[in-house]
Amino acid sequence: MKKLIASLVLVVLASIASLGWSISEFANLQSSDTQELTTVEHLRALKLIGAALAKSLDNDQADGSFIDSWNLSNSEKLSLIAETEFILPSSLQSQFNTEASLLLESAEGISLHYRLPNTGQVLNISTKLVTSTDDSLSLNKLYTMIFYVGVVAILFLWVSPLIRQLLNLSQTAKAFGMGELGQRIKLNKTSYIGSIETEFNRMADRIQQLVDDNKLLSRAVSHDLKTPIARLRFGIEVLEENQNEQLREKYFQRLNRDLDTMEELVMTLLSYARLDQANIQPEIQPIELNAWLEQKLAKHNSAACSVSFVPLPQSVIVNSDPKYLSMQVSNLLNNAQGFGQSKVQVLLVVEADQVWIHIDDDGPGIDAEEAEQIIKPFVRGKQSRDNSGHGMGLAIVSRIGLWMGSTLAIGHAPTLGGARMSLRFTSFKGSEK
Repeated sequence: MKKLIASLVLVVLASIASLGWSISEFANLQSSDTQELTTVEHLRALKLIGAALAKSLDNDQADGSFIDSWNLSNSEKLSLIAETEFILPSSLQSQFNTEASLLLESAEGISLHYRLPNTGQVLNISTKLVTSTDDSLSLNKLYTMIFYVGVVAILFLWVSPLIRQLLNLSQTAKAFGMGELGQRIKLNKTSYIGSIETEFNRMADRIQQLVDDNKLLSRAVSHDLKTPIARLRFGIEVLEENQNEQLREKYFQRLNRDLDTMEELVMTLLSYARLDQANIQPEIQPIELNAWLEQKLAKHNSAACSVSFVPLPQSVIVNSDPKYLSMQVSNLLNNAQGFGQSKVQVLLVVEADQVWIHIDDDGPGIDAEEAEQIIKPFVRGKQSRDNSGHGMGLAIVSRIGLWMGSTLAIGHAPTLGGARMSLRFTSFKGSEK
C-alpha cells in the first residue's frame, strides 16, 4: 500500500510539474513569435499620433503634400474633409462635439476622427485594424485545457495498470470463493498492490491447507480409526459373554493395544495439525551441525540397525529451531531403521552452496514415483512391513521443512543401496567455505 501511495503522489507531482513546464515553454515560444503590437496597443499609439496631428493641422494651414507623403509611407491613411460633410447620428455627434474625437468601426476597419475647430475640418485616420478578440484569453483557455487533459491522460496511464491489477485480484478472489482453491495471483515486481497480492496468495495457501487438513482428518477418522473401534466393540461383547478369566485377560490386553493404537493415531494427527506455520513461533538459533548430529545420533544406535556418521571436516552452522530439526531427523532415522536391514549412514555434505543431511539405509529403497506420494499424510510405502505405522512420519518432516527452510528430498543411497532421505539447507555459514 505504501508503494501505491508513493506512486500516486509521485505521478501527480511529476505530471503537474512536467506539464506546467512544457506548457510554459510553449507559451513563451508563442509569445516571442507575437511580439508585434496588438490591436489595442496600435490603436493607443494611433490616438496619440492622431491627437498630435489634429492639433498641428488645426493650428497650421493644412498642407496637402504632408498628407500625401504620409499616405505613401504608412498603411494608415489620412484625409481631411469639411466638418459639414462629416455626418453622424445625434448620439455620436454630441460625443464628437464634446470630446473632439471619435473612433468608429466598420467592416473595412477602425477609423479615427478628430475635429479641427479652427479650420472647420475633420481629420480622418483610416486603418485596417479590426477589434481583436481577446487572443491572450483564448490562449490561456487553450493552455489550461491542455494542462488538464495532459494531467488526466497521465493519471489514466498510471491508473490503467492499477485497474487491471484490481480486476485480476477481484476475479481471482471470486474464483477462489467459488471453490477453485488452486487460484493464485501471478506476482509482478512492478505491481502497485504487490503486498496485497502476496498476502492474498498466503491467505489462499492457508485456507487450502486448512481444507486439506479437514479432509485428512475425515479420511483418518473414517479409515484408520474404524478398524480399532470395530475391534474394541467386538472385544467388549466377548468380555460380556465370556467368564473365563484367562480369556478375559487376553481380550483385555487386546483392548489395551487397540486403545494404544487409537491414542497414537490421535496424537499423530494432533501433532501434524499443530505443525501449521501460523500456530508456531519457532525459536531460531545457530546450530553447528557436526556436533549437533553426533549428539543426536548417539540416542538412535541399536543392536538391530547400527547408525554411522560421516561429518564434515569443517564447522558448518545453520539457523534453525533445534526442536523441530530434531523432530525431522528423528522421523527420518526411525524411518531408515525401520526399513533398513542392518545399517544406517548419516552424511553431512556441502554441495553448490547448500548443506545436505543425508540419511541412507540398506533397505529395499523407494521408487521415484513412489517418493512423490509417501510424503503425503497417511500414505504408506510399498515396502511398509505389515502395513505398520500411520504414514505420517515423512508428511511431518515435509511440512516442517516447508516453513523451516530444511526441505525434504528422497533419492537412492549410492553406497548402501537403499533409500536416501535428505534435508537441504540453502543458508549456512561454514568455517572453510
